[in-house]
Amino acid sequence: MSEVSTEEFYDDLASSYNDIIYRCAPRYEEMQQTMMQYVPGDLQPQRILDLGCGTGNLTLRVLETFPGAHVVALDLSQEILDVCRRQCGEQRVSYLQQDFSDLQLSANSFDLVVSSIAIHHVDDLTKQVLFQCVLESLKPGGVFTFVDQFRGETPGIYQQHMKVWKTFADAKGVPPEEWQMWMEHQEQHDFHATVHDQMKWLHEVGFIEVDCLWKHVLWTLLTARKRT
Repeated sequence: MSEVSTEEFYDDLASSYNDIIYRCAPRYEEMQQTMMQYVPGDLQPQRILDLGCGTGNLTLRVLETFPGAHVVALDLSQEILDVCRRQCGEQRVSYLQQDFSDLQLSANSFDLVVSSIAIHHVDDLTKQVLFQCVLESLKPGGVFTFVDQFRGETPGIYQQHMKVWKTFADAKGVPPEEWQMWMEHQEQHDFHATVHDQMKWLHEVGFIEVDCLWKHVLWTLLTARKRT
């Protein structure tokens, strides 16, 4: 398989992404529902950024949870953004095509930043720069919460993560060629970091109230807050 960029990979998957993600991500709805349940009750977000919005599944949940908010849906892939636009409309959503490695976000402009299974597409140094950018884009007291794929704290745990994931995919009837597609993409474009490291990086850039809210195999939900 010739190497393709992350943008090209998701451009090609845009029309089928929703079907695929439910087959390949265990407890997909649960992780997003939990994210919304743990947005602090004292936060009434009016402006929200969905970082790596994909086809808009999390965007829709955010719109339902916060009916008075406007969401900025950001993704690298224009094809994916087009699907998100068809799914979420334009009444309370604006769309932004940007690369995580070169984000251009206005300072103090969001009450809440969310992200679902997207940040692992950039390397560890870029993650740390991204966390700093997100912090600066939040208003004082704003919240950053994201669910993503994480490496195990030891090689043995990480290997077991992959075995459990493969068992889940087999039970869901994921064809071998589809599994191989994901593994080749992971080898070329995914950068899994540990929960410990990512919580440390969030603290280092200046976030407070950093916590792990939910975890299942690779998939982990973190939250952090900007000081008031």
